[in-house]
Amino acid sequence: MRDLLLSEEELANETEADAAAGLEEENAFAPVTPGDSDIGQQLILKREEKKQPFTLYVDNSIFWTDNAANVRAGQINDWFFVSGINLTWQERLHSRFYGDASLSQNFYRYDRLPALDYESGNASVGFLLLMPELANTIWHCHYIYQRITQGISDEPIYQTHNLRGGMQKTILIDRLNSFNLGAVASLSVDADPDILQRHEYTLQAGYRFKVMRDLFFSLNYRFGYFDYFNLEGREDFYHNFGTSLNWRPRKHLELSASYNYSINESNLEFFDYEAQLAGPAISLKFKF
Repeated sequence: MRDLLLSEEELANETEADAAAGLEEENAFAPVTPGDSDIGQQLILKREEKKQPFTLYVDNSIFWTDNAANVRAGQINDWFFVSGINLTWQERLHSRFYGDASLSQNFYRYDRLPALDYESGNASVGFLLLMPELANTIWHCHYIYQRITQGISDEPIYQTHNLRGGMQKTILIDRLNSFNLGAVASLSVDADPDILQRHEYTLQAGYRFKVMRDLFFSLNYRFGYFDYFNLEGREDFYHNFGTSLNWRPRKHLELSASYNYSINESNLEFFDYEAQLAGPAISLKFKF
């Protein structure tokens, strides 16, 4: 059985969910002109659209990995399919406070190793706080529930309740380049089985380049420290290096391709492993 809490496909894509990106849409810059050196770069102001607090995502991805079970020895490469539906809500409550909630259900199906198939359901509710006096950072705090099942059984093989908090900072360099930084602490309140209970502390840094108006290239690094306080003092240090190319040919459609390389270093040698993950994805996004 693979380590359920170290699902590469979930960890590699978790950063955007933590980032509360809905509050930091990139502004469009005016085209380059000879006068830029005198008057500086000019932002294009847009008329504020009608508020649409709900967003529905439908995602389908196909990934290849060289270590499907996340193990130290005897790695097996495999292809797997991921299908998911995600509903989010985000709306201003008062001044700089925003309410933020989400529901998601994802299905993972493996080609060569169907014993690894599972389903992951997540629910979260919390708030976002804009802090312009602290370098225009966004702070967030959420309660999160995760439930993992296998097959047709409704009984979860793993479930956990967490309190998660952190901050995000986006640095807009110019019309093409931007950086983002983030820090998150996720404290486990309860888990079943409790041997898998852990606290998580992560740092993330990313770079984004706008190749064209609807084409984006990104590089990301994610560091995690995982404290399994019910498992013989297990401590893991997790590194994920990723790159992706995202194309948005239509308002509601996004196509992407990504590659991630991960290293997990544990004080219990059995849990050390390395893994690669690569594949294309298609997403449909609707706001209402």
